Amino acid sequence: MKTSIKISDDLYQQGKKISNNFSLLVSEALKEYLHKAAVKKAVHSFGTWAKRGKGSVTITNELRNEGNRNYANRVD
Repeated sequence: MKTSIKISDDLYQQGKKISNNFSLLVSEALKEYLHKAAVKKAVHSFGTWAKRGKGSVTITNELRNEGNRNYANRVD
């Protein structure tokens, strides 16, 4: 996909010094940034269940039974 972005001249010149294919450089940098953001989000979520007063199985079962729901014909 072709798109336009605005970056500083200095940043552009630095990029051109390390790669003849500026589009590839930007694509790889964006992939790396998105990967790091996903990892950061995952790491941040670790321990979230531990902060709750109940275990994950208990919470899940309560949600399944909420409002007389019977998911997958499960019986507790």
